[in-house]
Amino acid sequence: MEKVLLFIFFILIISIPFLYRFVRTGRIGWFVRATSSLTTDGNYYTAEKLRIIQVLLGALFFIIHGALVWGFFNIAIFFIITIIISLLLEIIGSKTGYVFGGKYHYNNDNTPGFTLYGIPVLIPIAWFGIIYMSINFCNYVTNARFPFENSINYFFVILSAIFVMLLDLVLDPLAVDEKRWSWELPGIYYGIPILNFFGWLLVPLLIVFIFQYCSYPAIEIISSYSVLFQCAPGILFIFLPIIASRPCFERGLVIPGYIGAISSIIYFVIAVSRL
Repeated sequence: MEKVLLFIFFILIISIPFLYRFVRTGRIGWFVRATSSLTTDGNYYTAEKLRIIQVLLGALFFIIHGALVWGFFNIAIFFIITIIISLLLEIIGSKTGYVFGGKYHYNNDNTPGFTLYGIPVLIPIAWFGIIYMSINFCNYVTNARFPFENSINYFFVILSAIFVMLLDLVLDPLAVDEKRWSWELPGIYYGIPILNFFGWLLVPLLIVFIFQYCSYPAIEIISSYSVLFQCAPGILFIFLPIIASRPCFERGLVIPGYIGAISSIIYFVIAVSRL
C-alpha cells in the first residue's frame, strides 16, 4: 500500500507544474512569457477544473498519510480544526478587513468551485494541505515528535507558521495577478497589504497550537513506514515555492519569484543536512 500511495503522490507532484501548463497553453515547456497564452480563455476554465482535482487529490493523500502516521483520530481532528478556523477567519477577514490587512473579495470567475459566504470551499482545503505539508517538513528538520508530545512545543508551532507565511510571499502576488482575489485598498507588495502576511502567520499559529493541544497521544506507528513515505508531504513543501516561482517570473513578479527559488534551495539544503 505504501508503494502505491507514493506512486500516486509523485504522479500528482509531476502533474502540478507540467500537466496544468499543458492543458492551459498546449505546451509543456517550463517557461511561458506573459502573453495571450496566459490570459483567460476556454482553456483556462478547463485547466482550473484540473486544479480543483489536483487540490482535492492532494488533500485526500494527506488525509490518508495522516491516518497512517498520526492515527485516524488525529488527522480527523486536524482536518476539522483547519477547515473551521481557516474558513471562519477568511469570512471575518473578507467582511471586516481585520485579519488579512483589509477587506478583500474573491473573483468567482477565476476562483472556481462552490462558495460559502463569499469564500470558495477550495480555500480552507488548500489551507489544510499547506499547513499539513509545513508540519511534516518541520517534523523532519526539528526531529519533533509532533503530535505525540505531552506538552505544547511552542518553537514547533511558531516555525511551522513561519514556513506557511513565507510561502504566501510567493503565492499571494501570483493569485492577485491572476485576479483570483483583490483588496479594496491595495497594498505596496504587488497590491497586497503587508498586514496580510501577519494574517497568514496567525492562521497556522492558531490551527497548529489548538491541534497540538487537542491531539490524541496515539501509539506511534510511523517507524513502520519508509522515510520517503513519512516525509512525502514535506518533500512537496520543499519544492512548492520554486514551482510557484516559475509563473511569478513569467508574469514579471520578480521579488516573489526569487523568494520562491531561494526558499526551496534553503529548504533543500536544510533537508539534506539532516540526512
